Amino acid sequence: MKKVVVLKSESDNSDTYSSLLQKHGFEPVLVPTLDFSFKNLDVLRDRLLSPYKYSGLIFTSPRSITAVRDALGGQRLKDDWRTLENYSVGETSHDLICNHLQLNTKGQQSGNASNLADFIKTDLYNKTITLPFLFPCGNLKQDVLQYKLSEYGYSLDSVEVYETVPHKDLERNLVQLFRGDAPAFLLFFSPSGINYCSAIFERNKLDLGGCRIVAIGPSTKKAIENKGLTVYRTAEKPSPEYVVGALLDT
Repeated sequence: MKKVVVLKSESDNSDTYSSLLQKHGFEPVLVPTLDFSFKNLDVLRDRLLSPYKYSGLIFTSPRSITAVRDALGGQRLKDDWRTLENYSVGETSHDLICNHLQLNTKGQQSGNASNLADFIKTDLYNKTITLPFLFPCGNLKQDVLQYKLSEYGYSLDSVEVYETVPHKDLERNLVQLFRGDAPAFLLFFSPSGINYCSAIFERNKLDLGGCRIVAIGPSTKKAIENKGLTVYRTAEKPSPEYVVGALLDT
């Protein structure tokens, strides 16, 4: 079996990746790559209590959903949000929002922030939108969503609610992993993931020569190439099906 190293944060759908990879004859190894610390939840809570000031909510990561849930402190999201225009990236985030916030979102099939901005433009065609969207985000967010929405005539009220840091066991796990046979595939899910890992590869002189690198999403692909590494395949969306499709295409 070909060993596939899944370099992503620990999340609710990690088991889904593992089971689907196994089903297609791969040996998945999950290496938790990122960890997160939350902040400004009191600021976010104040915003969430004022849905009348917004056109809707936008989510681009599972952590922003956790931040909203924690900011509410067990209270239910105000019903007024449910009548607004709410959007998310990714099926996983869409499901988490439905389950934890009882909120329906659109655009989950878009796959990345740039595509979501285009979807929002199309979805709001002929609608009058004057209020900003509330956007809970992390410290490493890409600016493409804000730039494109601004270009399309919409604004964001961004609240930085979490910081991304490397997982405390990342270096130890990677070094141990490369002591045996080199994995066939390395899957990177975020620019921050490749940035943290590449420093470890260099510091410990880990040989990636026998590994095929797969990027999840165009921004991750660009970050990998910026490190001077070759991307063998790109999964256009962060879903198990797209990831397995990219691997099988090799």
